[in-house]
Amino acid sequence: MKIGKLEVGNRPNIAAVIIDGEDKKAIAQAKRNGADLLELRIDCFKKQDVAAVQKTVRHIQAQKLPLLATIRSKAEGGKSGISEKERLRLFQNIMPFVDAVDIELGSKKILKHVIKAAHESNKKAIISYHNFKSTPEQKRLEAIVKNCKKAGGDIVKIAAFAREKKDIVRLASLVVSHKDIIIIAMGKLGIASRLFFPMLGSLITYCSVTESSAPGQLSLKTTAKLLKELRK
Repeated sequence: MKIGKLEVGNRPNIAAVIIDGEDKKAIAQAKRNGADLLELRIDCFKKQDVAAVQKTVRHIQAQKLPLLATIRSKAEGGKSGISEKERLRLFQNIMPFVDAVDIELGSKKILKHVIKAAHESNKKAIISYHNFKSTPEQKRLEAIVKNCKKAGGDIVKIAAFAREKKDIVRLASLVVSHKDIIIIAMGKLGIASRLFFPMLGSLITYCSVTESSAPGQLSLKTTAKLLKELRK
């Protein structure tokens, strides 16, 4: 599978999370430090009107890295209270300038519209689920994967907070039993999963360039260095 020109699935791929689209230094640094693609957390951008976001994204295109657009809902960790109507409008208007989008399974009001817009533009759609409190039981995790695929997701992403070692085991089992999946164990206990799961087949690991956007997220520089060592 490709996200833009990037073939994912053959080796661990690193997404640098960009929380400030106007921070040109951080964006350039992400490319230098080994990012394979950029996740644009548009819900964190200072300016969120359509024209400003389009302008910012087009400038970021100059880095020649695949772009993943995320406008995270507040219910699943988003940094602003953008209405569902505005989120949909933003997704639709930036679709020509990105290579993939990430929309939550729980965003039921706009989910099918975002997926439709992505596929009509030949862009990849990641359908995601985030749980910042715990890791669901295996049956529930399998149901989430099934529902994401049923809704039209090209890639399924599950990020859950790990409280016990058995949570890591449950999440690892998803990586080895499903294709086209991204699995993340959040929290201190899950830090190793950000390196280990990609080695098992999780398509993308997410890293911070400036500040972390999720519990247990490692820096890009650290992740790139450690993955390089693990690949030897």
